[in-house]
Amino acid sequence: MFAFNEDGQFEAKLNGITFVCENVEESYEDTAEEIADAYSQRLDDIIAFMLDEGFEDCFGELSPEEIREGLGAPIVDLDNSTVTYPDHTFDDEHIISFEFDGILEEFYYFEVDG
Repeated sequence: MFAFNEDGQFEAKLNGITFVCENVEESYEDTAEEIADAYSQRLDDIIAFMLDEGFEDCFGELSPEEIREGLGAPIVDLDNSTVTYPDHTFDDEHIISFEFDGILEEFYYFEVDG
């Protein structure tokens, strides 16, 4: 499932989600499949978390549907339990990310870097 990419990481793509890691741990294939299956069901909760954590302070007032459409494809770092949106459409200079626990069960540390 995982293949070495040009950035020096292992990478897999499932359901439009890119999963990356430095070393493929034994559980990572199952974890990636579970996260890929859960992502669309948890996306409303992810958006609500982002809104609660100050999304509008950075990008202005947007509806949850506008956020859903603008986030783009996520990159999930399995080593660090982070989700990153480098290709969102809200601006050209920031990267959106947050940490998670479990199979997208809890969300922490929303960041907008750039």
